[in-house]
Amino acid sequence: MITKQEYLERMQRLQEKVRRQALDGFLVSGEESIYYLTGVSYRPLERPFFILVGPDRPAALLVPALEGDHLKAAPNVGAVHTYWDYPSPAGEGYAEKLEALLQGTHRLGVEPGLTQEIATRLAARLGGRSFETLPLVEELRLVKSPAEVEMIHRAARFADEAVLRVIAKAYDGVSELELFSQGRAVQTMIIKEAGYDVLTTSVLAGAWPAPLSAQPHSVPAIHDRLEAGPHIALALLRVNGYAAECERTFFLRPPSPDVVKAFHTMQEARRRALALVRPGASCSEIDCRTKEFLRLEGYGEALMHRTGHGFGLGSHEGPWVAEGSPDVLQENMLISIEPGIYLPGVGGVRHSDTILVTREGCQSLTRYPTSLEELTVRAFKPVNRVVGALTRRAVGMR
Repeated sequence: MITKQEYLERMQRLQEKVRRQALDGFLVSGEESIYYLTGVSYRPLERPFFILVGPDRPAALLVPALEGDHLKAAPNVGAVHTYWDYPSPAGEGYAEKLEALLQGTHRLGVEPGLTQEIATRLAARLGGRSFETLPLVEELRLVKSPAEVEMIHRAARFADEAVLRVIAKAYDGVSELELFSQGRAVQTMIIKEAGYDVLTTSVLAGAWPAPLSAQPHSVPAIHDRLEAGPHIALALLRVNGYAAECERTFFLRPPSPDVVKAFHTMQEARRRALALVRPGASCSEIDCRTKEFLRLEGYGEALMHRTGHGFGLGSHEGPWVAEGSPDVLQENMLISIEPGIYLPGVGGVRHSDTILVTREGCQSLTRYPTSLEELTVRAFKPVNRVVGALTRRAVGMR
């Protein structure tokens, strides 16, 4: 659990960054950034929210009128200002209220994720004054506190459980409907064991079937069946604000020699990448060396993405384990390590874990088995087949 004191310290560190940049103010507008600074969950929808952070004065919130009382729970802001709605009558919208709040602000910083609509209105209201785009909150979020590490560790435990349930439910011919439904059981576990903030908790658990597993951002249909692999079971979770993931390549029939070779090569690439993870390591170098190994093994045309990404409030955030990334690892950063090999018409092989950077190197917070033997399902599972048939019939599937 994140304490009130930690939220106060986050705001103080942001104010220090504002002072170092010689800014008169910094405008925070991202949903995750505002949650990071205040711990108050909300959904902006079409109505923007803002925190104006000055170098030496209490931060000010600007929110839609219907959210005013809700946001007063923020532990580290001064006044909570409101605008009417979106759209608003002339003089009562967020642009006019921002203009009033920014009186006397000459050097203003904004977040990189500021929308074009807000940026355009803001520029018009500033009367020709420019603003600087700076990732100040993103920089604060890179290194996790002990409380954040514990929350991500808990999310990782649920991610392991989700993958366990997906693979335990799987059999030769299982439908996607049966596998994606396992997310509900994990959601129930979270409610019982960890509490449940409905706005900051989500569960995606299921499997990408071969050959669609060769397209990692494709979308399976619920009537798709899993037969010859490789399939990829995955769990992408956010538990009360903090994210983790676990992914495993698995098989429901004995894999072909070519797929076995790709699987073991992927495993070796992971081993090599993990051996490089330590404080002071270049994220770009980790990615380059991992991809270089895969290319030397003959899989240069089968690569589709970077080696990893960061975790925190988002399931994809810095540090970026990618060629060209300026990020350097520090203790208590959280990343994924997930080199993948994608064989068109056959499927993909990829494991992903949630990795904590430690003083000595790294520790995997997700611990589901990774070997080919453990990930080859041989059981006939007659009970699963009967339950699956009833489940499909209940929704009109054959």
